[in-house]
Amino acid sequence: MVKTQLNVRLDEDTANAARQAAETRHMTLQQYIEHLVRSDTDPLRAAFVASARDVITEYGDLIEERACTSRLT
Repeated sequence: MVKTQLNVRLDEDTANAARQAAETRHMTLQQYIEHLVRSDTDPLRAAFVASARDVITEYGDLIEERACTSRLT
């Protein structure tokens, strides 16, 4: 696969957070950023997130009520 080089400027805190997140996931910074972009632009993921948001909007109170009830018993 052909790779294209990009130059990105980040503030120091964001750059450090990205490095730390990549290290935690045992990835290079390049792999981590590529993963983020792919995840963010994946249409299947976007459809899943939208559906999950709809379920939480519609049934969130019921889910919370059931979760609280099960913790009490």
